[in-house]
Amino acid sequence: MTGMLESSTTVPAEAVASGERARILIVEGDQRYRELLAELLSGAGYGCVTSSDAEDARSLLASQSFGALISDAQLPGGEGIELLKLAAESYPWTAPVMLSASDARELVDCAMGLGVDGYITKPFRRNEVLLGIASALRRRALEVENSGFRARLGATEEDRATEFEHTLDRLKGAAEKVAQSHEQTILRLAQAVEYHDGETAGHVERVGRYSKLLAGFVDAPADMVGVASLMHDVGKIAVGASILQKPGRLTSSERQGMERHCEIGYQLLSGSDSELLELAASIALTHHERYDGTGYPQGLRAENIPAEGRIVAVADVFDALTSDRAYRRAFPVDEALAIMREGRGTQFDPQILDLFLACFDEVQVIRAELAD
Repeated sequence: MTGMLESSTTVPAEAVASGERARILIVEGDQRYRELLAELLSGAGYGCVTSSDAEDARSLLASQSFGALISDAQLPGGEGIELLKLAAESYPWTAPVMLSASDARELVDCAMGLGVDGYITKPFRRNEVLLGIASALRRRALEVENSGFRARLGATEEDRATEFEHTLDRLKGAAEKVAQSHEQTILRLAQAVEYHDGETAGHVERVGRYSKLLAGFVDAPADMVGVASLMHDVGKIAVGASILQKPGRLTSSERQGMERHCEIGYQLLSGSDSELLELAASIALTHHERYDGTGYPQGLRAENIPAEGRIVAVADVFDALTSDRAYRRAFPVDEALAIMREGRGTQFDPQILDLFLACFDEVQVIRAELAD
């Protein structure tokens, strides 16, 4: 099997914890790859069932439950693509993961169109497989968990805003401590805005994790900074979806409407007795300020921008650059980092950006865990 599995360092244990009891169906015509994947995943605590053809796999999907399906896209007659499509459409609890010897853009686009949760290229690294499967299982679990919540949001923006405001009122009466239940409430609220905005599935959670890494610049505990930053775009609940999801350039009036989300978020979050919500209000207001004073809404400069706003500015821009948007494709990571380095001292606080770059290995682990 030499050459089929490239060497790499050991994957962090927490990256596979979310799916350690999951059962995975592996569909691969090449016996060597099939056995290697089963060996890899079984060693990480997953239950594995293998098959060499699509017909058998369809029977297995119909008769058994699986947390994930890994299927070779190059099965004869296009059966691999059809199998992934079947899983995506008919088995919502099963995460479809495409396996391929090609990373051609058209195949990646096909995978995205099918709604697959992961993509593994042969020959694969151990870490890539384990992180990819863990991320796919996590995304699928969140999707299943949140499906009922999304349904409750309703079909109209008015319904979503009402749901949000009622939940926020309940949140403002909660205790100041960052308990897990409090964090989950905030995460759900942030996800409500995320669905309205059309952002990628893990944007707010990734920004929260990145911000927590940089929390040494803020007096508040790192956990509190991470949770508060989840609410950075809460004001977008009052901005029309036609603006937020517009595929082209915004007009001047549309841009002004979009930029209002900072002040709206501040108004929604401020004025409570909660230290956490006051921190979140500051972040909502200041995360689009620039270090050179050319940002919005107040044109604050350098140290006049609260540290929490300067931190989330770095975290938010990195995730935005490396995620697909309605108006552009994601930038490759190297290109995104080059853009951010160009903004050192103009858009970003130099010290905060330097710390972000210094801990980029941890950033990459977070990206893999919470990948879209």
